[in-house]
Amino acid sequence: MEEIYEVNKRIRILRDTLELGRQAFAEKTGIKKQTIENIEREAQKVNAEHLQAIGNQFPEYRYWLAYGETLPEAGQISPELEETRKKLQTGT
Repeated sequence: MEEIYEVNKRIRILRDTLELGRQAFAEKTGIKKQTIENIEREAQKVNAEHLQAIGNQFPEYRYWLAYGETLPEAGQISPELEETRKKLQTGT
């Protein structure tokens, strides 16, 4: 059962990495704030419309959101890869 909710966790990780509150994330994606909260609390499953809305706003994370994997050569990254890239650029 835990596998079902992995995408829910990835949405929270993405939102946290982007430093967006639930309201700001809702405004960017068009997903209701309450729905985002329910998804993050694992009270609601993520559906195709949710993935589409998030993927449209943050296309570089589409593959990672859906599958938990990256394809950097195709521009499909994870928040962890983006953080590492930023650190390498700034030398921290």
